[in-house]
Amino acid sequence: MGEVYVKILPDGEPVQLTRDKVPKMSPVFSPDGSRIAYTVRPGDGKPWDTWVVQVLGGEPRPWLANASGLVWTDKKNVMFSEYKNPFPHLAIVAAEESRTRERDLYVPAHEHAMAHRSYPSPDGKWALVVEMAANGDWLPCRLLPMDGASPGRQVGPAGAECTFAAWSPDGKWIYLSSTAGGTFHTWRQRFPDGQPEQVTSGLTEEEGIAMAPDGRSFITAAALKQSSVWVHDSNGERQISLEGYAFQPKFTPDGRRLFYRVLKGGSVSSAFTEREPTELWVAELESGRTEPFLPGFPIFGRLAYDISPDGRQVVVLAHDREGKSRLWLAPLDRKSPPQQIPNVEGDQPMFGPPGEIFFHAVEGNSAFAYRVGQDGTGLRKAIEPPVFQMKGASPDGRYLVVYSPSGETVPTLAFPVDGGAPIRIISPGHAFLKWSPEARSLLITPGLLASATKSYVIPLLPGQVLPQFPAGGFESNTQFSKLPGARVIDYGDVAPGPTLDVYAFSRETVQRNLYRVPVR
Repeated sequence: MGEVYVKILPDGEPVQLTRDKVPKMSPVFSPDGSRIAYTVRPGDGKPWDTWVVQVLGGEPRPWLANASGLVWTDKKNVMFSEYKNPFPHLAIVAAEESRTRERDLYVPAHEHAMAHRSYPSPDGKWALVVEMAANGDWLPCRLLPMDGASPGRQVGPAGAECTFAAWSPDGKWIYLSSTAGGTFHTWRQRFPDGQPEQVTSGLTEEEGIAMAPDGRSFITAAALKQSSVWVHDSNGERQISLEGYAFQPKFTPDGRRLFYRVLKGGSVSSAFTEREPTELWVAELESGRTEPFLPGFPIFGRLAYDISPDGRQVVVLAHDREGKSRLWLAPLDRKSPPQQIPNVEGDQPMFGPPGEIFFHAVEGNSAFAYRVGQDGTGLRKAIEPPVFQMKGASPDGRYLVVYSPSGETVPTLAFPVDGGAPIRIISPGHAFLKWSPEARSLLITPGLLASATKSYVIPLLPGQVLPQFPAGGFESNTQFSKLPGARVIDYGDVAPGPTLDVYAFSRETVQRNLYRVPVR
């Protein structure tokens, strides 16, 4: 999501067309090849817009507000994704270039679901749609009739995530970026009713598909990703994890052990979703010994585990035999096996007030934060408003931090669970809050979990749970640096340690290149 470049194939030099350092995605040529439209992400919690720049140069300019993933269906008409009310309900719409004659083509049933990208067929009668479920997981791609007569059907490998799609120029084949088999590769399927066939394979993951005009090849981005967990202290940095894709570290309250997750097969690009199994590991920091904490017990989800403030238990999200998301408690001394919290189905578990667990669950077309006793009793809503995502819980369980709709925006809010007005952290936008052991400092990571690049450590006064935020919350990620004593850490996946100079983080390395793949 950097800058837009253009390159003449096969051997031309790349020419940079944008220089504003604003996150971007989904560049596409106009039918006559003179313009490139692309999506701009102005900030978390805000609608995405379409900008346009001339291929021969010139200043980029805004074109359509609240329009992302735009593509042309012919010389005068376009289709794109548009946020509906309530935000962030994302639908596919069609319109003329001026946005006149706009009409809905596909509106996902759940108000939190999102249809991100669309790809019209060469004859203009069908479209492939890339969509996300209400819990944030990518779904299989959808084949949609352009007349809007029906919501269409899923295509490609059954049950696998699909993030990009394309049509062969003759309309006889559809191509998909799918996680079937565990990692992202390119698949194809004869239109309309053929069986999926795998096209690419190997150690890399391939996403994105740009078909050649003659249909004999396509270009895709192949990537190899690695991640390791490190600890920073007064002596510098040292690597803790030694194998696998490791991420999401968390200290025990005494600071002697460090927990983290290791991806067990599956797609690195989907490590933070509900689909991919991970294993919980633990490192003894003094000896350097690392080992699986719950061997053979895979855990799932964006926020798959939490450690109790007293350092005696861990709560994890794992699937039962029916594939349902269940919450389990395990003692840190491992003297007894994990025990399922009865009669609870949900995700994003966090320790709450003494003896209770917070978690997130879907109810009808919305989702909420709940609290329940560790024995499964006392199940009730933790707060009344709908909750898109959990963002943190204070060590004393008094505050629950959530990403929740408020009016026409979606801010991050800290709710007093015993009642009272919420405190706005950032509006609109995402921010994760993590407290150090004994709540001596607060770590704030603005942005999305999988793409955040900076965190802010804020010292807390004795008895203080939250620093003093502006009345309406901050308006941008960088404003957290204005909090008293704030210190910037140039990583997004960070865990605060027992002192201000100690923290753990994951360091990801990515090797990505464009490749041309011939097809028969």
